[in-house]
Amino acid sequence: MRRTLGLALLLLPVLLSAQDVAEDELRDLGTADIEFINYEGPHDRIDTDQEIRAIGRALAAGLAGGRTEFDYVGKYRVIHAVDPSTERGLDADIIIPLATARVDHIDNVRRIVSGFLSESYDYQRDDADILARFVTIYNAVSRGNMDFFDDRYKPVVVQHMSEENAGLSRRYDEWPGKSRIVIPLGADGGPGVLGTVDPGELGGEQVVEELRSQDDMGIEDRQELVDLTERVVEEREEAVDREEVAITEEEQRIAQREEEIQAEREEGADDERERQLAEEEAALQEDRAEVDERREELQDDRQEVAELTTQVREEREQIASDTRALLDESEISDEIRGLTGDLSPIYFIQVREESGTVLGQLVQINPVNGLLVNRSAENAIVSRSYTFVEDSLLVIAAEADTGRLAVFEVTSLEELRRGAEEIFLGSSLAVHGDPAAVYAVVRQDGDWYVGRFGADLALIERSVIAVNPYTTFAFSGGRLWIQTKDDRIVALGLADMRIAP
Repeated sequence: MRRTLGLALLLLPVLLSAQDVAEDELRDLGTADIEFINYEGPHDRIDTDQEIRAIGRALAAGLAGGRTEFDYVGKYRVIHAVDPSTERGLDADIIIPLATARVDHIDNVRRIVSGFLSESYDYQRDDADILARFVTIYNAVSRGNMDFFDDRYKPVVVQHMSEENAGLSRRYDEWPGKSRIVIPLGADGGPGVLGTVDPGELGGEQVVEELRSQDDMGIEDRQELVDLTERVVEEREEAVDREEVAITEEEQRIAQREEEIQAEREEGADDERERQLAEEEAALQEDRAEVDERREELQDDRQEVAELTTQVREEREQIASDTRALLDESEISDEIRGLTGDLSPIYFIQVREESGTVLGQLVQINPVNGLLVNRSAENAIVSRSYTFVEDSLLVIAAEADTGRLAVFEVTSLEELRRGAEEIFLGSSLAVHGDPAAVYAVVRQDGDWYVGRFGADLALIERSVIAVNPYTTFAFSGGRLWIQTKDDRIVALGLADMRIAP
């Protein structure tokens, strides 16, 4: 069975209204946006950013102790609409500005939602802000569309909605008493689980198309959500792997005990012992049925992760395409040209450290606005730099405990091919000659050599002499200078990879 969400929060002692915050305390939750009509007149009260967020935190705290509904000072209501007995459809949290609510700016709606997510599910503020932004866009795009909500959500959710109030109006005067903000929840969530709020649902086709209709195609917002979604994929993959191990161990335990029971019967057991064995065998059958159910759910989880992975890849490709289109169509001023110079895409290896090992991903950066527009699926690149070979990006990628040459397409950053030879993880990397050849340190016969590879990454030839695997490469006059295994610096003839006279 799917697990329900657990909440253990304390009610915050705040009695606040939600109006515009002071201008010097406004914190922009993003740049691109769909059009919301906000109140622009004077206010008799201005609340701070933290006071607005506290409303969301209070709504979350009101659900403590397993409560499914809570009203906050007669102005806001939250409904935790979860039904673990229904398999099809999404659960949701629903935030409702009641008729007496005074929220009249979309930034404040988002602050309330962000505060709720932070308190309910332990989201970091930046992540909560991204999700809150998309929650409002998602609800605005789906406004009044009960067919959409009926198709995607469980009855426990849609019973609280109608065509008149489903989703979020784009007008501030239709928020109090006339809007219901739906927050889609993943199946296996809870405090501290990044995928509790379903980013795949929030970043669905309708939302993306709405953002793409904006002047800047919503590039920055979409990039932030797809980055978060990718982290959700990684988290869920790890959870699936842990469950696979746990299920396998339980299957092994059951099988082993069943064998032991059979062996004991063959040795002979009296009537009393036989009854005990039969009871234990029946219990094992129940355990096996439960494990089988867990394995079926695990397969469903794997399928969901695969679908989310595909969604991430497709959205990254679309973002890259849209960014290129914007660059092609925009008229860049002389001032921008003077600041940016070459307007070709910028490539970068973004690194992280894992257990003392530095690994990286190829990323592509928009040279005009500095936005990251694409990244490679491969995240175990060990070379500290890249080079080009035949209009593709060449790097060294880790594979098990060794390295492999790998090339990537320059727009999608998809891997095109990978070499078969074992490459030193810390090898220098160079492309030289016409036609271009790739040079890297390769293992052959238990030692390290300089290898010359074709553009297809197949080994053409290696040096006759073994080298220090950390050697650098220097090319001059048909020669390649390298550092040998015994730390001499010698020149190799490029024609035959032998020590040059």
